[in-house]
Amino acid sequence: MTSSAYRPVVTIEELDADNAREVADFYRRVLAPHFRADELETSENIAAGLKGGGTKALVARTAQGAIVGGAVGDMFAHSGVLLLSYLAVAAEGRGTGTGGLLMKAVTEVWGRHFSPSLFVMEVEDPRHYHSDSALGDPEARVRFYERLGARTLPIPYFQPALGPAGHRVPHLMLMVFGGTDAHPVTHLVDGQVVETFLVEYLELCEGPVRPDDTEAQRMLAACRRPGGLPLLRVSELPSFDD
Repeated sequence: MTSSAYRPVVTIEELDADNAREVADFYRRVLAPHFRADELETSENIAAGLKGGGTKALVARTAQGAIVGGAVGDMFAHSGVLLLSYLAVAAEGRGTGTGGLLMKAVTEVWGRHFSPSLFVMEVEDPRHYHSDSALGDPEARVRFYERLGARTLPIPYFQPALGPAGHRVPHLMLMVFGGTDAHPVTHLVDGQVVETFLVEYLELCEGPVRPDDTEAQRMLAACRRPGGLPLLRVSELPSFDD
């Protein structure tokens, strides 16, 4: 009998936005240990988003009811893009296929609910980030997402500052893993959709994009590539270093 026979049964379900205690427990156990402070919304903001309906969360439970992983997504209405803001699996849930189950549920459950033009997620560029005992291995993370079919947009992406006291997170990648505008044959997406999403995201977090914000303007300009934005493996990405 192999060791896989002893893996806990994991089920995926929606997090109850009205259960404040469970929302707080999910944040404390699954989200907070796996993201840097500048990458992570406050628990109050996530709880408010869940209450308002623009934010959704899925959790992975063991047969005993313990939450061992989860995903948080935010829908951007103007562009129709769904951002997978967070996906994490606690130590006790690793090696059980929980990450793959969560990704499958994200596209199926939220796909039915929102029918987004694109599913996107922010991922550390392994050319700039290295393995960390608490935060994980960026190279292994990229391999995992690419095995599931995710591809990266060739833009110099950064995460906007999540509030007045926050800072932008540089050297991230914006990966696409589905959506009605993700073309599996041409491997192209409409750059205008991506630019509209980025403007939405920046304005939500930081306010209107300033003409003199060279970092943001550079990212937006990269979306205007003639013919659309190709979906690339990370190994195919150009260097964005000046």
